[in-house]
Amino acid sequence: MKTPWVAAVLCAATCSSTLYAADSVGSGNEGLQEIIVSARKFEEPLERVPESMTVFTSDTLTALDIRSFNDYATKSANVAFGYGSGSTGISNARTVSIRGIAGQNLFGMAGAVGFYIDDTPVPEAIDPRVIDLDRVEILKGPQGTLYGESSLAGNVRLISKKPDLNRDDLAASADVGLTSGGGSADGGGGVVANLAAVPGILGVRVVLFANHDAGYLTRAFPSPSSPGVGDPFLDVPRTRIGDQGAQATYGGSINVLLHASDALEARVRVMFQNTEQHGFAATFAPLPAFNPEYTIDRAFDIQPYAIDRWVLPSLDVTYRTGLVTIQSSTSYFYRRNSDIEDSTYGTQQIFRGYYGVSNLPNQPFLWDQEHRHNQISEELRATFEPSPTLTGTIGAFASRTHSTLAIPPTYATGLVAATVGNTVVGPWPNDLIWTDYNPATQDDVSLFGEAQWHFTPRFAATLGARQYWLHQTTDFTANGFNNFGATLSDPQHSHQSGFNPRLGLSYQVTDATMVYASASEGFRAGAAQQYLPFCAAPALPADAITHLRSDSLWSYELGVKSRLPSGVILSAAAFHIDWKDLQQQVALPCGAYFDINGRRARVDGGEFDVAGRLGPYVEIHGSGGIEHTSVTEPGALALVGVTPGSRILGTP
Repeated sequence: MKTPWVAAVLCAATCSSTLYAADSVGSGNEGLQEIIVSARKFEEPLERVPESMTVFTSDTLTALDIRSFNDYATKSANVAFGYGSGSTGISNARTVSIRGIAGQNLFGMAGAVGFYIDDTPVPEAIDPRVIDLDRVEILKGPQGTLYGESSLAGNVRLISKKPDLNRDDLAASADVGLTSGGGSADGGGGVVANLAAVPGILGVRVVLFANHDAGYLTRAFPSPSSPGVGDPFLDVPRTRIGDQGAQATYGGSINVLLHASDALEARVRVMFQNTEQHGFAATFAPLPAFNPEYTIDRAFDIQPYAIDRWVLPSLDVTYRTGLVTIQSSTSYFYRRNSDIEDSTYGTQQIFRGYYGVSNLPNQPFLWDQEHRHNQISEELRATFEPSPTLTGTIGAFASRTHSTLAIPPTYATGLVAATVGNTVVGPWPNDLIWTDYNPATQDDVSLFGEAQWHFTPRFAATLGARQYWLHQTTDFTANGFNNFGATLSDPQHSHQSGFNPRLGLSYQVTDATMVYASASEGFRAGAAQQYLPFCAAPALPADAITHLRSDSLWSYELGVKSRLPSGVILSAAAFHIDWKDLQQQVALPCGAYFDINGRRARVDGGEFDVAGRLGPYVEIHGSGGIEHTSVTEPGALALVGVTPGSRILGTP
């Protein structure tokens, strides 16, 4: 039995209100300001954008105490996220879905949701701390026209604040707190300093922060002489260590803005962040009761941890001439993250159930891995307004991404003796069970454009398109018992190109109310993957793995937006999505993960948002969503158990 309709947010609806002190605003509507966004690559009021989006302004981020991705994602309709279906490892585990479109390949370079810091695309699993941001914009529906192939479901955009050229300012904050069941105190602080070094011409803005979140889980393990060694489910006395899932983060940015003239402006920014996780902050909630368990029973004393470091330098140059604004955004993103996880139980299960090795001595097994990701990107675009009835953007984008996943040699004591007579892999000459190295690259070149034509004072049309060319490579070298011996280098390549269109119509019913309709195509890159013949499902063709095809969808949306006299903005939308060649991640019997293509799926649903001030003292934010996802034609997914009518993997 299945439930046909589910909410695609972690809570079906979210609503919050904030009271403002009487002296913070004037009476009546004094102090109320428009919410300005840049979803279409130029600034305009939120209620004039004919597409569904959720926006958190700087004031809202502060008022609602929003500090991380989880804080704003759980306050957005039809946005969901999960752990364990992305790249392996604690620090890379998160994947995001919008409107039921989910999935990310193992190298993290082709997610369903685009994640941007200003104009730089970054991996969706990172979690920049929300400090000194101008706003967060969450765009619903495919955004391929302006944002590229990894915006199949939508975009999350973090817009940073620019230096103030006209005043010096210093702000500091500190906080302390307690988490129920936490093993340490919560606390943090930040400093934001703005210097108008040359008033009106040169400004510098510096941000520094540090934060510690307590862990609320307990890790339990038996003594080395206990019969519970090797069996995490045996009821024996165990040592308990709390504060599991604690997280410490520090980072900051330096931002320099040069206003050379009214025509020329340049900004240099360096942003960095370091996060250390003392275990994975997620509970186990077994079905069918789905009750969370806050004690994690383990067979050995292994402390999981993860370290995630990244840095993002960028240069933005803006040149305004007449009716055209030319902007260049150049950036380099570098990330290194490493993970240690306790994989004892899973490794034991694979040894016994798949490889037929049941007499190994009880011993701990670690999942030890390191990811490196670097990307250089350049976007050059021109925004034009030749007449009051026509505006638009044209541009070009290019990026080069390189990613590696490395697992050092891992050993199993006693493997030689335990594999005597083994018929799956055969007698093994040493204790090596696995090691591998996976490099991958992606080159992306795109041309894009989008125009808005007001063919009457109230009717407007939007027409956009993107032409892309992609080239990807990957390789996989490995060794060890679990890999059936040495896997030699066998580079795989993938070339793709295509065209994404977008069409929209809007009608301004009144000065405060707009209705709109849109149809847009979304695209996500495929990938080259290594085939492991010893691991694949017997009926799954090798080509289904080695050449992961790009997937695409058509999204159809009807919506309405209205601004009340108080400044509150109401919006609602209904949508239908047809998804072709959907990429989904599946686990094979040997424990390895691959992405493969299904044939077709569909999503139907709707959402609403309300944001703004009801008056001088109260601000309200609310959103809700509902969606129905269905794999209508499983294709190759049927070989791993997906049936027609199944919900899309990785969605609520």
